[in-house]
Amino acid sequence: MPLSRATKDVVFPLTSGNNRHGPSLVYSVPTSKVPATCDHAGRHSAGVAWRWGRRKGVGDEPVAEDGVGLRPLPASSVWWILGGLLGLAAVVTTVLLVAFGDGDEGDKVRLEAIRLAGTIVLGTGGGAALFVALRRQRTTELDLVHKLAEAKATQHDAEQRRVTDLYTTAVEQLGHERAAVRLGALYALQRLGQDHPEQRRPIVNVWCAYLRMPFRNPDDEGLDEHERAERRQELQVRLTVQRLLREHVHSGPYQDQPASPWFWGDELDVDLTGATLHNLTLSDRRIHPHTNFNNARFTDGVWFDRARFEGLALFIGARFESDALFGEATFEGDAWFANARFDGRAWFPKAWFGSRAWFFKARLGDASFDKATFDGHTSFDKARFKGKVRFSRAMARHDREHNWPRDWRLVPAEPGDIPEGADPGAPWGHVDTRPVGIRLLQNLFKASYGWLRACLISRVS
Repeated sequence: MPLSRATKDVVFPLTSGNNRHGPSLVYSVPTSKVPATCDHAGRHSAGVAWRWGRRKGVGDEPVAEDGVGLRPLPASSVWWILGGLLGLAAVVTTVLLVAFGDGDEGDKVRLEAIRLAGTIVLGTGGGAALFVALRRQRTTELDLVHKLAEAKATQHDAEQRRVTDLYTTAVEQLGHERAAVRLGALYALQRLGQDHPEQRRPIVNVWCAYLRMPFRNPDDEGLDEHERAERRQELQVRLTVQRLLREHVHSGPYQDQPASPWFWGDELDVDLTGATLHNLTLSDRRIHPHTNFNNARFTDGVWFDRARFEGLALFIGARFESDALFGEATFEGDAWFANARFDGRAWFPKAWFGSRAWFFKARLGDASFDKATFDGHTSFDKARFKGKVRFSRAMARHDREHNWPRDWRLVPAEPGDIPEGADPGAPWGHVDTRPVGIRLLQNLFKASYGWLRACLISRVS
């Protein structure tokens, strides 16, 4: 039977007659090189193999593996080897008995030395066998570790593909026309972020991007019932996004309370630039330090009562279409309200500004800074007030630069009169209105200056 398509066995018996159990010579040569006749001397040297035992028969078929012919060991060969070992042992025993069997002291010593040498040889062989077994065990263990690592990597890749598929499907569903599908996508992203922390940052980015998308008020006039209903459903979706952000983003450690178990960490970016936020409620919360409200639009009121801003409070160009309540809020970093517009009340009673309080060119209606504390630089330069502004019992440091609204100034406080928790060694003062007489003189000076300027212009012309 051929070794493969390219080889062929040629068997030459080395005994005459019908003896099937004598030695034979087996050639494994390429088929293309098998001659018509071949002598028994084995002139074709390629692939010569000696096999003692019976001639090639059933069970002697070669096994091809990677192009190499492998032949199983016949049962008769095992008996031949065993018999040879027993014969060798008998010969050695006989030689030892004949050579050292007289029983004198010299023979005993020589036999003892031979026995010791045999013991050493056997021990060395046992040690070698043990070493080979250990190497084989070590190889098996390394192979198992390698297979486990491959299985773990395969499982990890499959898990990553599954997470990516879930994330992609949920993001695509956020654009679905049905509000119920969009709500389901939001909760799917929430669960994905809770189970896989590495996905939290992109999930928060998607939520913020959704709030930055344009939105039309469902209470606008001229809408039919169907369109109004669709807008109200979309409003519920957006309110859900705001609630999810409050639960997972603005839920860090607050005052003496630890962070919520649902808090996703400070490594997030909460970019709400230009977002439309409805009835936003973040009272008694730690505002995420990487939150950006620049140019955001706040409708139906906003509540930041007792909120703590650890990073920059960015409200540059923001528009508050209703009341903005920041009572007892803490601004540890700069508070930027430059160019902000407050259509309702701007309420900052008992607020604490630990760094800059910047209301440059802000437009405010009624504003209250009663009992507020300004521990850094303050600027209301070019700010416009359509209503009343109050600084009743507000305090600020004298060693900082301040630009107060018109008719307001900083007067020194009495010794020991300092805000609660403030630096007692710093110079403090009260924000107070200028006396009525000074205001009248200022107004008279401005009027006189205007009259004189008008007269000079008329004479020159």
